Amino acid sequence: MVGKNKKLVKSLEEKGLMTDFGRKKIEEAQKNGQWDAPKPAAVTEEQIAQLTTLLESYEPACTNFKAMSLSVKKTYTKAYLDAKTDAGREKRIAWMVDRLNKNLKPM
Repeated sequence: MVGKNKKLVKSLEEKGLMTDFGRKKIEEAQKNGQWDAPKPAAVTEEQIAQLTTLLESYEPACTNFKAMSLSVKKTYTKAYLDAKTDAGREKRIAWMVDRLNKNLKPM
């Protein structure tokens, strides 16, 4: 399956609209592996539920998290899951709790 960016590149090339800058960026992506990298897995409802459980001892952070839109919950969950170590996950939770206590979105 061809992604939307690859379709856009093909369309721009066919129409003669691709710039040299664009071609350079594509070449960089092909060299560093991003061009063919698999799309990251989507955040699941189960993963959001697991983060909700982790946040239960933090109020009002947990209540505010539960009231946020699904897309915001997914962003917070992905940020947590992207941490590579236990220490990193602890830092992410502290960051999330701080923002969620203020009822703020991730970014």
